[in-house]
Amino acid sequence: MKSHFRVLRVVLAAAIALIVVVPAAHADSMNEVVVAHRGAKMSKYAEGTLPAYRFAVRNRADLLDADVRWTKTGPDRDSVGTMIILHDATLDRITNCEGPVSEWLWSSIRARCRTDVAGRRLMRLIDLLRYGNSLGKSFTLEIKLASITDAQAKQFWKTIKNSRVQLVARAARLAPLNKIKKLDEADGSHRISYALSTRGTDGWPSVSVIKNTANAANIKVFLSPGKNEADYRKMMARKPYAVVVNNVARFQRWRDHQ
Repeated sequence: MKSHFRVLRVVLAAAIALIVVVPAAHADSMNEVVVAHRGAKMSKYAEGTLPAYRFAVRNRADLLDADVRWTKTGPDRDSVGTMIILHDATLDRITNCEGPVSEWLWSSIRARCRTDVAGRRLMRLIDLLRYGNSLGKSFTLEIKLASITDAQAKQFWKTIKNSRVQLVARAARLAPLNKIKKLDEADGSHRISYALSTRGTDGWPSVSVIKNTANAANIKVFLSPGKNEADYRKMMARKPYAVVVNNVARFQRWRDHQ
């Protein structure tokens, strides 16, 4: 456990030089921002699909969470590949298709691939932004590649710059965010927010670690993922900026009764 927190501190320190300084006011203990993990990461909905995000909106999610990957470069509208909403590097786990996303054209994914849950189509990033923007929602996005090309960085930044987006920085994902940060800094009209997300696999950091990180670097700390009431209690007690939960409806019912 101690080694886990030492690693976290190193990651936070490294990220301080990267992150754009943004307000990180702490919410009260029961008012943390609620992030809908992949819309809804639960058996009833296919994660990262439009029905999952509609469920999140109905249940008062503050931020719509998504992971972004690129399809194969080809004759699709986006010449450097299409940005789609998908956590995994392959299509195998959640769809009837197989193989790396980077080896598929978006046109083929749209025509052939359906989620195992409810037979849904996958979404492009622009589809999610269009939906959320129409409702005035904000987003938290994580690039699931350790590195991206300059063309991909420019494509990504141009796509998100007019939406309310927070990019989540993880230890292995600082390089792509640094490219996007440089593009954003060069444009006086836009400012993307950045946050750090730490998972509870080995336990979440303490209140003091979270508070010191937020105060020292003015960065937002997300705790992820909340799967049940026991997780919610532990996460909220640490007073992060935001909690990332799999089932927003379940979390809201729990919070409403506290």
